[in-house]
Amino acid sequence: MTAPAAQLTTLPQLRLTHPTETTPSDVTLVPWSSLRRSEYNPRKTFDDKTLFELATDIHHKGILQNLVVRPHPTEDGAFEIAAGERRYRAVGLLVDGLELVDENGGESTVLKVGADYLMPVKVQPLTDLQLLEIATTENLQRDQMSPLDEADAFARLYALDMQPDEIATRFGYSLRTVEQRLILAKGLGKDGRKLLSNGTISLAQAQVLSQTSGKLKQHLLNLVRDNPAHYTADQLRKLTTQGRLLVENAMFDVAASGLSVIEDLWGVTPSYFKDSEKALALQAAAIEELAESERASLDWAFVDVLPTEGYITSLPWQQYRHYGPDSMKGLVLCYHTHTGELKRHEGVIREAEAKAAERNAEAERRTKDRAESGPKETPIRDDAHYIGHVSRARALWGQLAQDHKRCLVLTIQAFFEHSHEITLRATHAPKIGDLLPEIDAMVKRWTVERPDLFKSYVPCSMIVEKRGNDLHDALMGLELDQLLELLAFHTHDQLHHWGNVRTRPGRLANHVAQAIEADKRLTCEWQVTAPYLNAHTTAQLSALIATMPEELRPSIAPGSTKKESVARILEKAAALQQAGWVPDLVQFKA
Repeated sequence: MTAPAAQLTTLPQLRLTHPTETTPSDVTLVPWSSLRRSEYNPRKTFDDKTLFELATDIHHKGILQNLVVRPHPTEDGAFEIAAGERRYRAVGLLVDGLELVDENGGESTVLKVGADYLMPVKVQPLTDLQLLEIATTENLQRDQMSPLDEADAFARLYALDMQPDEIATRFGYSLRTVEQRLILAKGLGKDGRKLLSNGTISLAQAQVLSQTSGKLKQHLLNLVRDNPAHYTADQLRKLTTQGRLLVENAMFDVAASGLSVIEDLWGVTPSYFKDSEKALALQAAAIEELAESERASLDWAFVDVLPTEGYITSLPWQQYRHYGPDSMKGLVLCYHTHTGELKRHEGVIREAEAKAAERNAEAERRTKDRAESGPKETPIRDDAHYIGHVSRARALWGQLAQDHKRCLVLTIQAFFEHSHEITLRATHAPKIGDLLPEIDAMVKRWTVERPDLFKSYVPCSMIVEKRGNDLHDALMGLELDQLLELLAFHTHDQLHHWGNVRTRPGRLANHVAQAIEADKRLTCEWQVTAPYLNAHTTAQLSALIATMPEELRPSIAPGSTKKESVARILEKAAALQQAGWVPDLVQFKA
């Protein structure tokens, strides 16, 4: 392939470099030829220019970030890509041979690698749903997807039993947007998709079209195709809800009704009844008669008639779902109260009944499990896990705030790898009790020494006086050591995540804690408290006492209450702290 000549002016001298040989332990190198694209990747279009640029960058630097793959479900020795198809395609350009043309007439350069080019991958045993989630997340984070690609991705997730509210929460969208995308994927159709993809119609127009069907849909498509500027989304919406019952939608005997029909001699506008009110009354009666016939057939667990002033192509997900036991599947006859148009939704399940069945099945399962395994030990409550998490965070962050170089290392590390333990963007961590003295001292010193940069003292907060260019210029005037200290202020609390306090510290957090002696600091600062002990059951308190130094173990009389046990342990709190005792749940290493 040939890259645009304008790209040559800023390219450095190129050389082929394979990925680094020192890869993380969970990343392996596999030949490019062993990778396969996934049908679950929601992005269907890729920008040629950015792929060219990525290919030249890979040829010069190698691949800096691993792909995520799973073993191919049908092809031995191959891998299906969950995240990283752009990198795969870019290397594919190099495998085919990427020609760079000199705009000044000189010799062109061909960048080429073999099909055995080694790709860094993380192999994970992913389900279809997990693969689709990873692929969708990567595409949404790296580059904005088209609404149609988003719609298809959400539709695939919905087909794999992820509910609209779960999709909205997972990817940071409003529930209304997710519902609109699902309707778009299901109802736009081939012709509408083509008009939206080539830019003939807007997303708003496409959303209206996706909620129509039959001759009305084709009529609206013809109108907007020929004059998209005139038939705006509002205009299309009015045409779908103007109260006309089309003759093609009538469920009753049109001839026997005696109703007058308005026909377009040119065949452009669908025929409709002149007296809409009478036609709609006959339509409602005919739909009820159809419902009774369906109920009598005993083919369905239920038959619901659902009148609506909205759109009939999709059911409210709060009321119905499309998966579950066949014995619960029913029929919903949804019709528009203004246009009379009917839509059959077969094989759906009432959401309330499905949830009730799930609760009953879960209760039966728990009863069976208890009968088979006997009573289970109550887990330690989250209060204790939270206290342990806070204690580790204080020790770790307090030490990191004084280790400017390590904060810089962690920041740079975030550029090179995806990790659930560190983030590149500084996010405010929850408060962890008393102020960290290291941070508070740093804030006080900066507000005193540089009042031009920072406002008056606010505990543990640096509030800048300047913005934009002024702030940039002021920071450029600082010494490197000063900048490193400010970096440490913003990044010291980015290690040791808060997603779930029950999760044990990751390998990186444990490694850093040991290196900066945060684990030793924890043994000095930790003191057992009543809230921590109260999160345990009486049996768990007995197990906790067994981990204490033998000479400091409180004597608990048989039959003592939990309150009495807590009181006896608290009597030893100071001595336990002096001895450096820390419960396993609080320690850095599990």
